[in-house]
Amino acid sequence: MNKIEAAKKPAIVKLWLIKSVRVYIFIIVSFIGIKYGLTFYFKHKYPPETKKSFFGIFSENSHSDKWLTLYDKWSTYFYLAAISAAGLWMIILIKPTLEEADYLLINALKKADDAEAGNDLSLAFYNLKIASSLSINRETLKRINERIEKIRSSLSSSISISKAKPDRRIKTVDIDNTVVKKTINNKEYIANRYKKIRKLGQGGMGVVWLSEDITLERQIAIKELPVRFADDKELKERFFREAKLLAKLTHPNIIQLYDIIDDEDTLYYTMEFVDGVSLDKLLRSSRPPINTTLDYALQILKGIEYAHSMKIIHRDLKPMNIMVRKDDIIKVADFGLAKLVGNSSLTIAGTVMGSPMYMSPEQASGEDTDERSDIYSFSMVLYELVTGVTAFAGPTADILAKQIRTMPPHPSSLVTIPAWLDEAIMKGLAKDRKQRYQDASEMIEHIKKHRSEI
Repeated sequence: MNKIEAAKKPAIVKLWLIKSVRVYIFIIVSFIGIKYGLTFYFKHKYPPETKKSFFGIFSENSHSDKWLTLYDKWSTYFYLAAISAAGLWMIILIKPTLEEADYLLINALKKADDAEAGNDLSLAFYNLKIASSLSINRETLKRINERIEKIRSSLSSSISISKAKPDRRIKTVDIDNTVVKKTINNKEYIANRYKKIRKLGQGGMGVVWLSEDITLERQIAIKELPVRFADDKELKERFFREAKLLAKLTHPNIIQLYDIIDDEDTLYYTMEFVDGVSLDKLLRSSRPPINTTLDYALQILKGIEYAHSMKIIHRDLKPMNIMVRKDDIIKVADFGLAKLVGNSSLTIAGTVMGSPMYMSPEQASGEDTDERSDIYSFSMVLYELVTGVTAFAGPTADILAKQIRTMPPHPSSLVTIPAWLDEAIMKGLAKDRKQRYQDASEMIEHIKKHRSEI
């Protein structure tokens, strides 16, 4: 069914034809080789015969018809073989083409999410159009097209919004040959209390600003839901869910939520500002010493342990969602995909949610998750902390397949680490969740027990 649906997508067919360039070269080279190779072979096997005429005075060389007959016969066989091989090659290329299309689809959707988070609706529109051209899943395509129509509507209606709100800068963009205007929220103050200082980052769920609380005179972080999302029921529900889940969590290793704000149809929540960097950025510069790594690991696990005690599963643990303060205090962040244990009201069955590089096998399969899914994701993070590389690499589809079926190389095969730490990481990465640590406290005890051996 996927191949049939893919054949209806010009973008995927074009991608397949581009990937088949080597096949075309093969056919051309084969045909030239067959023609000249067989000609050379048969002409030498059946040399020309010398015939004399006019009383033997004149002579001429001529080939018999035999070599021509054999040439026609064998060239036909070789041409058919070359065409068959090329056809088989193109069939084999279908799978990697679909995998690349899937990778490009996910990448386009991520770029669209980031653009929407930054209120760059024209860029979001462009990337969603790309995603639409690559999606072969009807349900996914339906959701993408709904987003496209919402953005088109927002861009069209933004003209009247811009007239009513003078604090918004206007830019002109061309969407589907129709000149419309978009607005960019340039408000310096939020709710007349919080002053924006600079953007800290952005993702699919919004932009995070470093801000100043002018009432309490302290720096905080503010997460802003893009303006267009204010009318999106599902995204608003996710936003409020994340805020409510964070409000339940008060722990030294989890970012603290302060308040939720609805200011001029834009949603925000204020939270603790972490003066430091993400673990992702830290790993790009250097791999921390083993003792520091274990200290980070214990802090992350304690934050997870506390969240689990409050019946909350993170579901998106990765280095980008873990902040390291300048004093080496760890803060787990971004509970945008979190859920309450036993509550799947906002989880679509069969839907893959999370970051492929760190998601558990059950997440990659679209199955239900529990606390042990976070143990797997944490073990992926610990693997990267210890070795300096991710456990898996490659296109998204390949990574998802490996998460389900393939065990990564032992960390000890890449770096020198204690045997117990190697075993701990591999146990946390067991494909069968029953074979993993059953909770964070079990893993904490294991690390504490053996840490003194280093």
